[in-house]
Amino acid sequence: MYGIRLLYSVRMSFHIPADAPRPPRRGPRADRAFAANVLGTLCQTVTDRVTLGMEAAAGRGAATPAALVTLLWYPDRPIAFLATRLRITHPGAVQLSERLERAGLVERVPGEDGRTKLLALTPEGEEVALEVLAARRDVLTRAVSALDDDQMRGLIEATDAMLDALADSELTSEFMCRLCDELACPDARCPVERAVPTPPHRRGTGYGVEED
Repeated sequence: MYGIRLLYSVRMSFHIPADAPRPPRRGPRADRAFAANVLGTLCQTVTDRVTLGMEAAAGRGAATPAALVTLLWYPDRPIAFLATRLRITHPGAVQLSERLERAGLVERVPGEDGRTKLLALTPEGEEVALEVLAARRDVLTRAVSALDDDQMRGLIEATDAMLDALADSELTSEFMCRLCDELACPDARCPVERAVPTPPHRRGTGYGVEED
């Protein structure tokens, strides 16, 4: 009982510092502060759920899901490409590719010059990559299922604007889209691609897909 009273008294003594930033409580600025906060909560929740689902599908965590999806859309690429796409060090990309190779998900294929070795998914790796995308899609479909058609159109407009504001370089845009389902996001419609067009030689197999 003493421990409970002590814990309660410590909690009651907590106070917010007087110089802590305090968003406005009313008006448009308060609405923006509220929107920014709940957006952060939504993003974190979606990220957590998507990460759990993808790691379960891939059977391993860290950069594995993103590596598999990257090689699904970008087959026959050097290790340096994977490192740049995932923003990991070259030694880290080497270790990651070796782990995936030992797991039977990735293989090394000869490049055009016959000397360079490129990374490609094995049939099992392709299957796991598609399972990773399906796990991601399930969470996101559940989230947007709460919206009606008008709300969906508003969400598309809002996310287009926010992604446009955040896509500020080729590296950033490629990193932002490292887990995208590129077949669901045609080139002409992608807000990140419109903001920072990707050079043709770096484009994946999902680029240029015609809209239905």
